[in-house]
Amino acid sequence: MKAFKIFGFTLLLVIATNFCAFGALISPPELSSIAYAVYDGDYNYLVFEKKAHEERSIASITKVMTLLLVVELVENNSLSLDAIITASANAASRGGTQINLRNGDKFTLEELLYATALVSANDAAVAIAEYVAGSEANFTKLMNNKAAELGLNNTHYVDCTGLLSIFSNNYSTAYDQAVLLNIAFQHELFRRILSTPEYYLKTQERKISNSHPLLDLAGVEGGKTGATTPAGHTLITSCMRHEKRLIIVTLGAKSREVRNAENKQLLEWAFGNLRTLISNEEVLTSVIVPDGVKHEVNAVLPNGFSLVGVEETDLEYEKEIHILKKLRAPVERGDKIGEVVFSRSNQELVRLDLVAQQGTGLGTWLKRIFNKVILLLKRKRM
Repeated sequence: MKAFKIFGFTLLLVIATNFCAFGALISPPELSSIAYAVYDGDYNYLVFEKKAHEERSIASITKVMTLLLVVELVENNSLSLDAIITASANAASRGGTQINLRNGDKFTLEELLYATALVSANDAAVAIAEYVAGSEANFTKLMNNKAAELGLNNTHYVDCTGLLSIFSNNYSTAYDQAVLLNIAFQHELFRRILSTPEYYLKTQERKISNSHPLLDLAGVEGGKTGATTPAGHTLITSCMRHEKRLIIVTLGAKSREVRNAENKQLLEWAFGNLRTLISNEEVLTSVIVPDGVKHEVNAVLPNGFSLVGVEETDLEYEKEIHILKKLRAPVERGDKIGEVVFSRSNQELVRLDLVAQQGTGLGTWLKRIFNKVILLLKRKRM
């Protein structure tokens, strides 16, 4: 662990200027979905929720975990997207949404991944599970192991599709699924698959279209739909705007139309209340580099600091700056030179890197002596 020194002060800032610049915060929408969540994917906390920790049937949102497991295996070279999978009679017989696999059909793993993601094909998901783990039951063990590893404490899987419900011990929560989708979207292959509008299934000589209803909205990266009688209509969406990722989850909506509309309402409300409190151009402090050509560099945030406010008090924060001990030249622009801890009501909210706004090379011995003299004079004036 790198050593830090505290810069010497903690600031409590009430960002009143943001209300002037952006206008008053918008009140949250009133929704009919049984459970929902707005999750900050950058800082990993719930912004706004209703029954977000309640265990519920989630329908085909289950396939987020199915896809994530396989994507990770592809990324570590345990699986190839070109692998040929032969559909079993069991996979072909799986009901619900499907691509109409037949016993003995051969598809690439890539084709089945896109079918699972874009059109929520249950037969494709089962074929993948059987190929990876030998059986769907064995695959769900991997799903539950992964859920435990990720800290999804209110999630349990008994199938890879979401057809089974909480009455079969198949359940999760809006919160857990927000956390899961945020983790999944850290994977380039996962993002690529879920953001694809259309995919050509070469084996069946046809195109399939992404069923996510909000994919055309600005910044929407994709997500997953679902619907069963026990679960109602479910939708999970990842959206990136203004360098901020938010995850929106709605569970237990009365209809597909309500689900889509309420997911969109939450998304637009949240980004409407997004406030940039510190830009990446704002200098938070200057940092001494005693052996540099320049004896000081500015410390800034690489991507700024922004929050979604439900109430005005959500935009109040304290910050504490920590600088790396024994910072030495050369320092390049963008190098980490410290951290800043943002807190609210004495609870840590997020810890972000501080980086150098400009670089400095290693000074000559004469320049280093000059820098030391400058520093001594500054200290005497303080």
